[in-house]
Amino acid sequence: MLFLHLSDIHFKKRDIGRSNDPNLGLRDDLIDDIQKMRVKIGGPVDAILISGDIAFAGDDEEYAFALKWIREKLCPASGCKFEDVMVIPGNHDVDRRAASNPMERGARASLRETPINLSNAAITDFLNHKDSAEMLFKPIDNYNRFAANFECVIGFEDNSIPRRPYVSRKFPLNDGSAVKVWGFNSVLVCDADDKKEAMFVDPSAAQIERESGVAHMVMCHHPFNWLRNEAEFRERIDRVAKVHLFGHEHTVRVTRDVSFTRIRAGAVQPERDEPGWKPGYNFIEMTVDGEDDNRQLIVKVWVRQREGARYIEIPDPEDDSPFWRMTHRLPRWVAPPAAAASMLLPPSINVIAPAEDNVMAKEPPTTRSVAPKLLALSEADQLKIIEDLMLSEDEDADLRDYEAALAAIRRAADRGKLVDLDRAIDEFNAARGA
Repeated sequence: MLFLHLSDIHFKKRDIGRSNDPNLGLRDDLIDDIQKMRVKIGGPVDAILISGDIAFAGDDEEYAFALKWIREKLCPASGCKFEDVMVIPGNHDVDRRAASNPMERGARASLRETPINLSNAAITDFLNHKDSAEMLFKPIDNYNRFAANFECVIGFEDNSIPRRPYVSRKFPLNDGSAVKVWGFNSVLVCDADDKKEAMFVDPSAAQIERESGVAHMVMCHHPFNWLRNEAEFRERIDRVAKVHLFGHEHTVRVTRDVSFTRIRAGAVQPERDEPGWKPGYNFIEMTVDGEDDNRQLIVKVWVRQREGARYIEIPDPEDDSPFWRMTHRLPRWVAPPAAAASMLLPPSINVIAPAEDNVMAKEPPTTRSVAPKLLALSEADQLKIIEDLMLSEDEDADLRDYEAALAAIRRAADRGKLVDLDRAIDEFNAARGA
C-alpha cells in the first residue's frame, strides 16, 4: 500500500489563481517530483493523506482552489483516484471570523483554563450538548464543505449529539489484511490564542478498538506536545497504532520505536520568512511480511525535501538508504478463505472485462465517487435529483447543505439506488452540456 503524505499546503486567497503567485513554481516542483518518485518507487499512489492546513485562512475560495488543484494536478501526478484522498483539518483551516463573539471566545478560554486532569471531561461535556457542540464545529464549516467531496466531514453522522469528531477509512494490505487510517480533529478549540499545550483532541480519539487483521494508522494535525489533553491520548495511541502522522511543525522527521513509527510531513508551502525554510513531503509504503505468529508490518518512508529548485531525498542516517525502513510485529492473523483465494488470482482476473465495441465497462459507483459529482451541482439541482429519487427525509431540514447531500448518498447506497443516483447526475450534466 503506497501513501502520499502531504501537510500544510496553505493555499492563500491573495495569491491563488494569480500569475505572480509566489508558490506557483514551488507547486510545480512538487508535482514534478511526485511524478518522478512514482516511477522510481514503481507504482501509482493508492491513497493521498493530507494532515491539515489545506487553506490559509479557512476561506471558501481557498478551498475551491484546493479542490481543483487536487483533482487536476495532484491526483494525475500521483496516479491516485480522487476518491482515495483523505483529509483532516488544521488550525489554518479554521475560519477565525466564525464563532468570534465574546461568549464563544470566553467558552474557549474556559476550556483552556480547565485543569489538565479535567480537560477530557470538559470537552466531552461540550460535545454532548447541541449548542456547545455547534460552537466547536462552526469555525470549520468551510473546511467541512470542502472535505465532503472526500467523505471526510468532521462531525457528520446525522443530526444527533454527540457529533463524530474524527474520520476513518480502511485500505487493503498485500496479505488480505487492512490498515485503518484514523483522522482526528485537533482544532476543536482554536483561535488567536493557539499555543503548545493549549489545543485539544476529542477524548474519543483514544478509544480505537483492536480488530483482527487490521493495523491502525492515525493522522492528527498537531503533534502530541501541542495538546492539553495529551497524556491519555498519547498513551493509548502508542499502544494501538503502528504509524502516527502529524503536520503543523514544518519539519520532516521520522521517529522510530519498537511499537510504532512516527512521521512528520513537513510543509508543502511553509511561510517563506520561516527560519530554515524547507518544503517537504513523504511517500509511505506499508506491506506485511510473514504468516501466522511471524507477521510483521514493514514501513518504508521516502522523505523528500526541497533544495534550490528541486526535491532531494533525506536518507536513513543508519544505513544511508534512500528510504527509512521500520518493522513492527503484528498479531497472529489468518486470512479468511475468500480473501486468501483472491490473493492467488492472476492480475487479469481482477481487471474489469471490456464491454462491447472494446469500450471498458464503467466501474460501479461508490459513495466516495458520487459525492464530488453531486456536490459540484448547485444546491437546487442537488435537491431536485435527490427528491426525484425519493432520497430525502424530513430530518434533512436541520442539516447543512453538504450534510444533506451526503445523507442522501448514503441512503442511496443502503437502498440499492447508488447506480441510479450516479446515472441521474450524469444525465443532468449531459442535458446541460457539462
